[in-house]
Amino acid sequence: MPAAPVSARLQAPGRTVTHTISTLAARVAMTSTALFVAILAVLHLAKPELAPSWRLISEYELGQHGWLMRVAFFSLALGTAGVAVAVASRLRSAAGYIGLLFVLLAAAGLTIAGVFQTAAVTVAKEAWSMSGAMHGVGAILAIQSAPIAATLVSWVLPRRHAAWLASRRPLWLTTAAIWLSFAAFLIAGGTRVDGSQGPGDWYGWANRAFILAFSAWLLVVARTAARIERRA
Repeated sequence: MPAAPVSARLQAPGRTVTHTISTLAARVAMTSTALFVAILAVLHLAKPELAPSWRLISEYELGQHGWLMRVAFFSLALGTAGVAVAVASRLRSAAGYIGLLFVLLAAAGLTIAGVFQTAAVTVAKEAWSMSGAMHGVGAILAIQSAPIAATLVSWVLPRRHAAWLASRRPLWLTTAAIWLSFAAFLIAGGTRVDGSQGPGDWYGWANRAFILAFSAWLLVVARTAARIERRA
């Protein structure tokens, strides 16, 4: 049997390493994102005093069981970073690299949100501690980066790789859900920082819809990446 071309023998190890890293990253992303959703569900049961209609998920960091919400933020940050690693080799275009950057910015924002404890929504911005202000920075970074990241990545992957065409619909459905919930959050006054929020508000629901839509998008990307890498 003739030996494989030198170029093929030289490239094979690189492909194998990339394949292994992408597969592992996709699995980490799925596990970490699912863990975030599970912890968030548990906290809704453990802290019923925080009305989901007008309280942000970040407020689960406050008081008893607060450490669980921090773990949840770190878990979602890891899931987001895992998605970035899983698809990085398939985003080799200008739009793809920009999308990858925004995925990493979202991961950074979630990490900051986990490191720094938030202030309650009933506390005006002028009275925030340094920790509350830093948490706000992380939240803004994650919330504003996620829709852009989802849009660019969902656009590039099916266009450049035929194997991703089968996942085009769930990619765009979850991306649309991210944008719609983001818009609802803004319309509901979720960016108000004057401490005037109360039971009549509903931006808490939009906040939860947004983070669940983003989690769903991460799971779609990670699951598809794992499936494709497994068949490669």
